[in-house]
Amino acid sequence: MEYLIFRRLWRCSKRRHPNKGVEWVRKKYFHALGTFCDPSAVPQSDDSMGLLDLYDLSGTEIQRHNKVKGAYNPLDLIWEQYGEELRQGRMAYSVRYWRQWATLYLSQGGLCAHCGCALTDETGWHDHHLEYRMLGGSDSLSNRVLPHPNCHQQAGARW
Repeated sequence: MEYLIFRRLWRCSKRRHPNKGVEWVRKKYFHALGTFCDPSAVPQSDDSMGLLDLYDLSGTEIQRHNKVKGAYNPLDLIWEQYGEELRQGRMAYSVRYWRQWATLYLSQGGLCAHCGCALTDETGWHDHHLEYRMLGGSDSLSNRVLPHPNCHQQAGARW
């Protein structure tokens, strides 16, 4: 993929200047290995002239998908905790989820919704729906709270 991206950029650069040589195009657009210069970009204060680092695809972390247990039923209350863990695992890499989490965290003042102690990375948290989604509850922030994992288990259905 990196090669294809480079070839597309090179082809576009050559097409923009059909009467210029290969060396001229390389000096104008490719200043260093893995760096592309966009001359249409606004010059930076440090004279970088819109230098952009090409994305390094080989450095991208491979994300494996978790297999869902065959007996899992999203409409069964027994599997509610498992469904929440699956959902949290999927959402952990989502920017939208982190914005929602930050909103919930700030609205609770950084405290657990059950015991009132501080939520930290060490203690962890769960994204709990007050009215279960399988029973018609929404995914809106007004229907969600952040308790500690232990508080989530202790509170159970008493929310």
